[in-house]
Amino acid sequence: MRRRRIGLDGFRQGWSIEARTLHGPGRMAAAFLHRIFSSAHVPVWLVLTAALCVPLQAHAVDARSERASLSLTSRGVEAAASGQLAEAQRYLEEAIVANPANGRAIAELGAVHQAGGNAKLARKYYRIALDIDPVSPDALSRLGLLDISEGNRAAAEDILRKLRIVCATCVQTQELARALGVNGTVQAPHPETSSSNP
Repeated sequence: MRRRRIGLDGFRQGWSIEARTLHGPGRMAAAFLHRIFSSAHVPVWLVLTAALCVPLQAHAVDARSERASLSLTSRGVEAAASGQLAEAQRYLEEAIVANPANGRAIAELGAVHQAGGNAKLARKYYRIALDIDPVSPDALSRLGLLDISEGNRAAAEDILRKLRIVCATCVQTQELARALGVNGTVQAPHPETSSSNP
């Protein structure tokens, strides 16, 4: 009985490492796919494939999550206003899980921690909220009030200047100005202090 030698030639199975020409059915497709996947275009193909495979329901899920996050934030604010800090924290954390970009929920969670006496954690949440929305009046004013309570008046005054630019008539701007003992509105220069040309 003659044994067939198995080597590195899979010509009959559709592959070969020998210097044979790639002719025959299926050879062109195999060479084309090999060229595509061995090139630098793989990331582009992966992105296109992922974009085509995204379910159409994804947008509805995002909108539903956003609505749930807003509802949970409102419940958290109500619970915090009635003094139920643990319940407020739970609602606000659930709101953040539903929508991690909910800056208001993050700022409110900071306020809950500040009311609970944890200024360091409150500052952390205010900073995260400002990373999401750098001009959030709630996060800015609460961070300013926290700075005042820690004796950092200069930082609070910087925040007040920013708030006056963002929203001069906002309640948050007025509260921070009162806490600093200054007028909350932008003051015009006095005529006697301004320079005049003769």
